[in-house]
Amino acid sequence: MVKSTARAVRAGTSEGAELFGMIAELDARFRSLSNRLPDEAPPANVWVGVLFRVGDQPYLAPLAQIAEVLEPAADLTAIPGTKPWLLGVANNRGTLLPIIDLAALMFGATPVHRDTDQVVAVRQGAVPCGLLVSEVVGIRHLEAAARLSNLPSGLGALEPFAESAFPVDGRPVAVLALDRLLADPLLSAGGR
Repeated sequence: MVKSTARAVRAGTSEGAELFGMIAELDARFRSLSNRLPDEAPPANVWVGVLFRVGDQPYLAPLAQIAEVLEPAADLTAIPGTKPWLLGVANNRGTLLPIIDLAALMFGATPVHRDTDQVVAVRQGAVPCGLLVSEVVGIRHLEAAARLSNLPSGLGALEPFAESAFPVDGRPVAVLALDRLLADPLLSAGGR
């Protein structure tokens, strides 16, 4: 069928002209619809981030710093002689992804794993890193003008990595700079 249609188009038959006309009509229709596609970039007055929890405390992180959200790996390869917050290394589609328990790293908490645990894979140069969090709630589009300069209380060891805050569900939620957290010497110095 395709070969005979291709021959008809080349031969200039009416069947070929009809087929060419249909293709041109489809092309024009799809091009007219393309102006209604959403912009890839959010408007300048909107801040986009990911809302997640560590324990019961909510946090935000800029969406640009997060590569993906993963389910915790069932089989992590432990690294002997490391701190308890470094849970191990997972194979994420052929890339080794170190997995850090954020609660254990920042608060010295004993790792307690829940069914809601998820791994936030952070864009950190050439070396990606996974942060185990209690739950990823989802993406939030927030008015940039609503940004708060005062940080919420109770951030503890995460306070140096908090840039600002946004009101979410009526309470201020800190925005964490995950890239700064992963670049901090605390990861090589053994945590807080």
